[in-house]
Amino acid sequence: MSGKILTPTVVALGYFDSVHLGHRKVIESAQALAKELSATTTVLTFDGNLRATLSRRADKFVYSVKERTEILKEMGVDNVFVQSVDFNFLSMGKLAFLNWLNKKLDIKGYVCGKDYKFGKFAKGNLEDLTKYAETNSQALKIVDTLEEDGKKVSTSRIKILLSAGDIAGANALLGRPFSITGKVVKDRGVGTTLGFPTANLKLEKHKQPLHEGVYAGHVFLDGKKFDAIINFGSRPTFGGTETVIEAHIAGFDGDLYDKEITLFFDAYLREIRKFFSEEELKKQLAIDLASIK
Repeated sequence: MSGKILTPTVVALGYFDSVHLGHRKVIESAQALAKELSATTTVLTFDGNLRATLSRRADKFVYSVKERTEILKEMGVDNVFVQSVDFNFLSMGKLAFLNWLNKKLDIKGYVCGKDYKFGKFAKGNLEDLTKYAETNSQALKIVDTLEEDGKKVSTSRIKILLSAGDIAGANALLGRPFSITGKVVKDRGVGTTLGFPTANLKLEKHKQPLHEGVYAGHVFLDGKKFDAIINFGSRPTFGGTETVIEAHIAGFDGDLYDKEITLFFDAYLREIRKFFSEEELKKQLAIDLASIK
């Protein structure tokens, strides 16, 4: 989004980097408030790795801003306001941030979580936001922190689950299957010679990696759902050490090169291992295919 949104809107405040169940609760509350106020819903998120920039430590994102935007649109959000993470933005004080936001949006109300902070050094808190909203006759709704199994639903928790290969646990907290969107790139075509052609995606360098393994998943192509076997990791049978994402899409016969697709991860099947012959690998792939069906 660029320029000012002139229509009255309720803004959901946060990072929303993984659009998990806690984020969804905030966004759905914003949508409900927007309906009450006859306004649109706007979600503020960031282009760039906000956590890595603020902490100066290496960090990965669960979803890129492009993936995030698609998920938010799926949720029925009217506007996604993407702000670049740069020095000028991070230097704004708490009042300057709120004033800046109101120049960009015609804000009728705010919705955020209980732990929401804003402005330089995260000095702005809920008390500051409450006073500002009251002064400007704007609504404010604060959403309680969401917990699952007695623990806060958080992006860091989801990253731990993904790194451990617990895709079912991560999906439960995300509220949807974890996904990777990317352009299909040309590869060696080994899968085709084995009778299991694959669509190969390049992993974005800032994308949170999964535990290396073989996963059951699915993909939507031309409006139809196809089951898939997804290999995330190396290919030791053929001497490969680089992390790759390759998916055999069951029942699909077509050319996907240079097309952008989204792979959804449903379940962890097995570890990646080295097979001593192509025939042995083909037998295992047939077993994998039968298991996802």
